[in-house]
Amino acid sequence: MANNVAQERRQYVRVAAREVLNCRRFTANAFMAQDVNERISAVTKNLSAGGVLFESPKLFEVGTLLKLEIDLPGWEVFKREFYKKDAISRSEPLIILATVVRVEIIKPEKLFDIGVCFAAIDEGHRWALMQYIEHHKRK
Repeated sequence: MANNVAQERRQYVRVAAREVLNCRRFTANAFMAQDVNERISAVTKNLSAGGVLFESPKLFEVGTLLKLEIDLPGWEVFKREFYKKDAISRSEPLIILATVVRVEIIKPEKLFDIGVCFAAIDEGHRWALMQYIEHHKRK
């Protein structure tokens, strides 16, 4: 018996999110560099604890490693820490290394959907992100 329903392969819950994301290509030479000229701003479309889809004015090829800084207001309250210094008054971006796994052209040479899979994320931050997503999924 044939099943026409596509099987969901995602490991994590995904939610729609319109948040600011800064990214740049991550290379061995850029490991310690703070080259803001290479950094671009984008907007997320959806988010999970394993990846993100965002609209980018720059095309990135599949397989490219990116450093992401995602501004998620209030995500820090979900971090498991004994002492959260100034977590409420000052928000830090969530920093992740991610690999480009999907590219879709929205407007040729102007706007692209970039799908990435998280390659390196602090496990405590991933847990906080899962809690953040669970909280926002209910809204």
